[in-house]
Amino acid sequence: MNNAFIEKRNVVIPFEMRGFGVEKRRHELYRVVKPSRYIKIYYATKNISVYAEGIVETCEMENFEQLTKGQISIICPDIYWYSIETQIAEYSQILGAFHFIFPDDDKPFPLGKYNTKNMMTIVNDGDEVGFTLEISGGPATNPTLYNAETDEYMQIQGEILEGDKITITTKTGNKTVTLEREGVTTNIINRLVSGSTWLTLRTGENKFYLRASGGISNLKVRLIHRNAYLGV
Repeated sequence: MNNAFIEKRNVVIPFEMRGFGVEKRRHELYRVVKPSRYIKIYYATKNISVYAEGIVETCEMENFEQLTKGQISIICPDIYWYSIETQIAEYSQILGAFHFIFPDDDKPFPLGKYNTKNMMTIVNDGDEVGFTLEISGGPATNPTLYNAETDEYMQIQGEILEGDKITITTKTGNKTVTLEREGVTTNIINRLVSGSTWLTLRTGENKFYLRASGGISNLKVRLIHRNAYLGV
């Protein structure tokens, strides 16, 4: 199948208002649910706690019936439900090891650990989905993130200066590469090397490793992920 895509998600929430103070509660609802405005929806069960983001299409209510009822229609351009919790995998030459409770004796304790591996591992318990990658530190040249199983990669060409922060988003419908330097954010998607793949997280354990033409020991990398579900 070629050129297949998934339509926007339409979330419809029916409701009823009973008891006293219906008019007051109706106006409280209008203050939150406004047509053509952004809204965030939370959904929770015993086993899952997720959210989706969208735009209010309509908020219709039957005001002149014996029972006040209506429905809210929300259009979600991003079709996924995302977990509330965020998972983060990090790479740095020095890993922090200082933590509370502070030791109350004279025994030595580590403030940091020297990292000799450049591997990052993260577990995706949801559907296959993109992620956010943050690269900072520097100076370094041509940072490259590889998928350890498929050998697919993403490479940013050129230098990263000390204080720079590159943010890469690989989510469907929201693929971006930006550089923040001295407080100014610019689009650098043109620095993405030809042959690069918009990497994703498959269901289960995912392993990535980092390479660079120079200065890899100066880099700090964060891979940020939320489990995503097409259905809940």
